Amino acid sequence: MAAIFTTDEQDKEKLERMIRGVSLYLLSGAAAFSLEVIVYSDKGWLQGGGWWLRSFLPPALWLLAPYLGFSSILLKMKHNLRQLIVLLFGSAGTAVFGIAMMLDGFFIHTDPRNRVIFWVVPIYQWLALAGTTALRHAVGRKPPLF
Repeated sequence: MAAIFTTDEQDKEKLERMIRGVSLYLLSGAAAFSLEVIVYSDKGWLQGGGWWLRSFLPPALWLLAPYLGFSSILLKMKHNLRQLIVLLFGSAGTAVFGIAMMLDGFFIHTDPRNRVIFWVVPIYQWLALAGTTALRHAVGRKPPLF
């Protein structure tokens, strides 16, 4: 029986799965690190149950939103290889930026006002998500025929 896919198509499909997996791995690692920084900054392990609802949940949802946005684009939309590469670099840049800002704000330059990072960093990440999505759309379009 003849193979349905050629070797090139199988290799391309394997590469697409690998790129999607690396992107999701980076995003989930950055999301987990962001949640850990929230707990670390307020010493959440010493707080009661009310702290988890008042001080943990709102910034956690706001910090996770860009990562969930990237993840949903990666999982729910159909992409070609060029678009997946754009999304890989966009998600890697967003994850590295988020981790770098958290490290700098809470471990290197400690200051009581650093909790503002929880509210500002996702704004930049949403802008990066919008730019990456626009670039993904532009890369996926066919060039005009003149």
